[in-house]
Amino acid sequence: MLKQITDSFLSKVEEKLVEYGFDTSGDKTNLKSTFEDMRNNLKSLSDKAFDVENTIKEAEQYGKKKRKREVEKWLEQVKKIENQIRTLEREVQTEGFLRKFLTGDQATQLSANVNKLDEQSQHFGELLVDVYKTRGEPLLTTNLSGKMFKENLERIEKFLDSDKSSIGIYGMGGVGKTALAKHINNIILEKYQESRVCWITVSQDFSIKKLQDEIAHFVGLDLSDEDNEDKRAARLNRAIGNNFILILDDVWEKIYKEKLGDLLRLEGCRLILTTRSSEVCCQMGCQEKVEVKKLHANEAWDLFKQILEQDIALAPEIEEIAKNMVKVCDGLPLGTIVLAGSMRGETSIRVWRNELEKLRDPNMVQDDMEDEVFKVLKYSLHRLDLNHQLCFLYCSLYGEGFEINTEELVKRFISEELVDIRKSRKSQFDQGHSILNKLVKVCLLESVDQFSVKMHDLVRSMALKITKGKNLVFSKLYLKEIPNEGEWIRELEKVSLMNNNMIEIPDGMSPDCPKLTTLILSHNPLKFIPDSFFSKLGNLCLLDLSNTDIEKLPNSLSNLENLKALNLRGCRHLVDIPDLGKLKKLRELDLSHTRIEKAPLGMEELANLIFLSLIFVKSLKTLPEGLFLNFPLLQCLRLPYQIEAPVEEILRLNHLEQFWGGMKNVSDVCKFSRCRQSQLTSFVINVNGGVGDFGHWPGENYGNAVHLYHCDLKNEEEEDFSMLFHDKKFLRVQNCEGVRNFLLDVFLKLNKPSSLEQLDISKCGEMECFLTNEQFLTASQELDSCFFLLQTLKHIMLSELGNFIGVIQNVGVAIEPRLPQSAVFSSLRSLSITRCHKMRKLGLPLSEFQNLKEICISDCDKIEEIIEVREGEGRVVSLPKLRSLKLWDLPRLKSICNTMLFCGSIGLIHLQECRELKKLPLHFGLTSPSPPPTLNNILIWEEDKEWWESLEWEHPTHSHLLQPLVTFDSSHYSIG
Repeated sequence: MLKQITDSFLSKVEEKLVEYGFDTSGDKTNLKSTFEDMRNNLKSLSDKAFDVENTIKEAEQYGKKKRKREVEKWLEQVKKIENQIRTLEREVQTEGFLRKFLTGDQATQLSANVNKLDEQSQHFGELLVDVYKTRGEPLLTTNLSGKMFKENLERIEKFLDSDKSSIGIYGMGGVGKTALAKHINNIILEKYQESRVCWITVSQDFSIKKLQDEIAHFVGLDLSDEDNEDKRAARLNRAIGNNFILILDDVWEKIYKEKLGDLLRLEGCRLILTTRSSEVCCQMGCQEKVEVKKLHANEAWDLFKQILEQDIALAPEIEEIAKNMVKVCDGLPLGTIVLAGSMRGETSIRVWRNELEKLRDPNMVQDDMEDEVFKVLKYSLHRLDLNHQLCFLYCSLYGEGFEINTEELVKRFISEELVDIRKSRKSQFDQGHSILNKLVKVCLLESVDQFSVKMHDLVRSMALKITKGKNLVFSKLYLKEIPNEGEWIRELEKVSLMNNNMIEIPDGMSPDCPKLTTLILSHNPLKFIPDSFFSKLGNLCLLDLSNTDIEKLPNSLSNLENLKALNLRGCRHLVDIPDLGKLKKLRELDLSHTRIEKAPLGMEELANLIFLSLIFVKSLKTLPEGLFLNFPLLQCLRLPYQIEAPVEEILRLNHLEQFWGGMKNVSDVCKFSRCRQSQLTSFVINVNGGVGDFGHWPGENYGNAVHLYHCDLKNEEEEDFSMLFHDKKFLRVQNCEGVRNFLLDVFLKLNKPSSLEQLDISKCGEMECFLTNEQFLTASQELDSCFFLLQTLKHIMLSELGNFIGVIQNVGVAIEPRLPQSAVFSSLRSLSITRCHKMRKLGLPLSEFQNLKEICISDCDKIEEIIEVREGEGRVVSLPKLRSLKLWDLPRLKSICNTMLFCGSIGLIHLQECRELKKLPLHFGLTSPSPPPTLNNILIWEEDKEWWESLEWEHPTHSHLLQPLVTFDSSHYSIG
């Protein structure tokens, strides 16, 4: 919306600027300069607002995501700018407006506000959060072993039913405190629907502000503008609300509850903590203390067998050896689990005997109170090959309790050459993930979810002991100063200072570390690095400065001739990079999200580059001609979307597997696809500019995608557009001409199945439908190849199509013989249509809805019916997989379905301003009038309450049965 308002306002101001008479040429120049600055600022903000609204539109429609609080506030401020411009637009024609506006404070203030909003948008990170996180997140758990575990679980459940407000769980490291707490977390979420559960891993290196930030993020509170801990705590107290449960895992010392919002003074709020010390439980005033003890011998043996996952019983001789191995674990579940994981699949008695001897080796014992578990962990690690060991030890560079993103970790394995660098990038990723899967399988890493892993703190401690003297890891949150030179000993090989609060490195600092190969300083507000810092780090191979505030890199960087990977991603203030010409061993260069305006000097000398990323470098307008011909080994290339990629150069990169960037026209895309489609594993292409981000940052495994923006497709008659549908998963067509003929022609030209899964068409005024009724009838009889496209589509999103009348024109006409189920739209999972004001009926054959999970139709002025059942198709229509039905702002909607609708999997019904709708045709079943057990929320706009209560029902009990599920919401929802 801001873009249209801005364009209209600026065009009127520009007209007046041309007409206006100036006293002097200097006056004219100054006014024009002021106007140009304001126009550029407004354009930048409107583009960003468009991107943000599009991203939110795509993600929120399915009810799984919601916008972050800071994003919501930002959009509110953008609305204020819109209103301000509307007011100004009405005044443009008034006498003397232009000079007063441009020379007074209004233009200056407007530009300042716009600049501020644009700057804020640069630091959003993720725009949305998962809806389920508002109550808490179910955690992955293992089966509890032992009688004591089950008794403790039952005991804590009883505490939850009492008025006890604080519970402490204590016991030695590796005994299973966290495992028990995870079960409690999940029980609360399942059993106590009114409660919200916030889980925080505290660990040794914690800070009050960090804990406050995590709680604030959970409750949707922004504390970034306040540094005082007491004031932050007071704001937390007001935001937490009732029935809030805080679980603090791995607490090492007393934490003042008052600093965390003093939640125990709020109704229904509780604190649950785990710690190694019963004294901490007392210091924090826990009303109940639960000790987790070691397993008995028979319980440990049962746990070992459970983890071993042996299909057949162990031979008696092996079983005896295995029981002796379990004894070494001394009843600690962690040691038992890791030991069993390392022995999975082993059947040779000789191997079992040999491993028992190794485990009994006195050299394995540590001088630590938990020496037995360390012995087992070290033994299990030594059973792995060297490559797996190195990858495991690398994980200890992340902070205690840190959830490590698996894709990011595998990228680091590749950068560190811990995988086979002779292979393709895809093979390297496969190898990296295979290594991680192995480490999880042998229980040295824990799987958090499908995207991340973490190390148990005892496992990490063991890893740090092994690397002692070689690795320097500082993971203390909010560490403000870099460790002094005395801690940078000559034997250091890897240093990790990620996720701290260091602002600068002191001038003159020069660590003498000739063996140092890896230096990670990412995620620090680091602004300054002195030239001396790199002078004695000549063996450095990997330097990670990503997501820092650095503006200029020191010239000494140019002399790091052994550097193989330089990561500057997300350095949003970086404008100056020294000459890279000497870095001839460099294989990876990531400059994405920086502010450089030209390619760095010496870049053409980097003949060994295999990875180059310049994506989202908006300040970069051109690249030197022939640049990419200097990189014959390049596997991955990511370019800014605003730059038209030199297709001829890119086609000569014989090893290229991944390309993200912009292209000049559709012909270039088709040419690129013909020549490279079998070679590429991933590409994301924008034609003619476009928004560029496809709603989010594409991952390594992101499917092939093309975005056509402001293209004139009707004038490219000779081009075979069917190439756009081969080996693509996502196609977005926006503000394009000729879409009607373009789509119909492509449908009929396809001669093999398409891989297209998502189609997004918006603001293409010529589009009326996907197929005409005549084409549909013809195709249905001949099973024409056009169905190769339609049967693969999983997601369709249509918006702002001024002439759109339905998916298939006049689909209500009977078709004989009936189409087979697999023919049309059989894979469709979600359908979203918004602002298609000519559409009266949906126009999609009902028989093809069987896999549909989500329907969202919004702001369509003339639609009267969603699903039209043809004569003879039955009295009850079944949509067996439908989970979400959202109908918003449909003023003429009279019928959802002209017969009864059975949705056995429905979870959410969301209705807003559909007041012509007289009946909700839900069919609950023949034997029971109860709603589906999956239905948990019917969301109704608060102003529609009277309309909802007047609805007719198939059965007189339906309204009463549904009432507990109804929520009246004061928020007015809209798409975009």
